[in-house]
Amino acid sequence: MSLVCFDTQVVIWGIKQQATPGQEGMIEKAKYLIQTCTEDGKRIIIPSVVIAELLMPIDPNSHQAFSALMQKRFIISTFDLKAASYFAKVWQERKQEREYLINNALATRAELKADSMIIATAVASGASCIYSHDIPLRKCATSFIEVCDIPEIPYDLQLSFIDN
Repeated sequence: MSLVCFDTQVVIWGIKQQATPGQEGMIEKAKYLIQTCTEDGKRIIIPSVVIAELLMPIDPNSHQAFSALMQKRFIISTFDLKAASYFAKVWQERKQEREYLINNALATRAELKADSMIIATAVASGASCIYSHDIPLRKCATSFIEVCDIPEIPYDLQLSFIDN
């Protein structure tokens, strides 16, 4: 059984069913991705760093319930010593990419740290890929792990999937 990893935005679209203006179509695509991964026997990991990002806007009184829901549906992978080692490697080897992203205001240092921690957790957990729509994460992941786009819903399934 293969493992795949989801970045924060995929969970926001697919589980929380929230999108910023112009991204509303990503909600159905992310829900379809979760469904197809489950049907195909792929196990989905969510890095604990992603859980932290998801909890930031949630009332602290709801943290436990949200975390329990996430643990019930997904494998929550922690940022452990193995992930810390991969993080250091990603951080060291992607210096040029980081500088480019920061200098061109495409990402902040803090965002790139979180992205690198997500990449490291996915690699340490043995994920085959990360599903992400995040360009900075994609640039930092190069040569460490494949980053996949959220697939389109096949045309013949679009109407039946959206109705369910």
